[in-house]
Amino acid sequence: MKKIRIIIVSVLAITLWSACENDGFYYQDEPRVRLKGPYEWALNTDSLEFSFASSPSTVTKQEMLMTLHVMGNPVNKDRVANLELVSAQSTATSSQYSIPLQVTVPANQLTVDFTVDLLRTVELQEKTVRLYIKLAESADFKTGVVEQDHFLFKWNDVLSKPKNWETELKSVFGEYSLVKYRFMIDILDTATFSSETMSWAELNNYKIKMRNALTAYNEAHPTEPLKDENGQLVSF
Repeated sequence: MKKIRIIIVSVLAITLWSACENDGFYYQDEPRVRLKGPYEWALNTDSLEFSFASSPSTVTKQEMLMTLHVMGNPVNKDRVANLELVSAQSTATSSQYSIPLQVTVPANQLTVDFTVDLLRTVELQEKTVRLYIKLAESADFKTGVVEQDHFLFKWNDVLSKPKNWETELKSVFGEYSLVKYRFMIDILDTATFSSETMSWAELNNYKIKMRNALTAYNEAHPTEPLKDENGQLVSF
């Protein structure tokens, strides 16, 4: 009898599973949305950190590609999801970012990308700012899981002295200063200089390029030659 019962239960389980598989899975809850940040910056977390410091001064904006996911079934009409800024957890001013407060999900789609722009301002050279965004209910969607209903951006433009400046770079480029280092990044389009990855000839070639660039700059600004943050003339 025991074996017969086991066989009956097994047959019923297989029958029910087969019926569910044939019927398909249908989302029974109200349509909801969740947020996902850019993988290369957020690594599947709910926040990211970014710095403009290693970018040339001509770079004034960093686009962060976000993705809105719909929890539910596609419908044959456009739907709108709402975003809100949480001021209590944000320090960035309106001049330091650009973000849409409404995102349209096209008809028959379950995901849509949108961009949050992090903007470069002078204030970022001295501090890191925060922008906390959160999904808000709309006529079309409720918010989804708590872990993915928000996202935090942190960014700055704080330039740090390379750790190898005194041991390697000083003999090539001279005394360190923030102004000099930013000038190098603007001209050479890189913030990394190391004898471990560059030959002495390459570093020396960079020095020649910087001397020529400095001469050109000073000739273009005869009354205001390039000076560092301490008022000293920059030299290479």
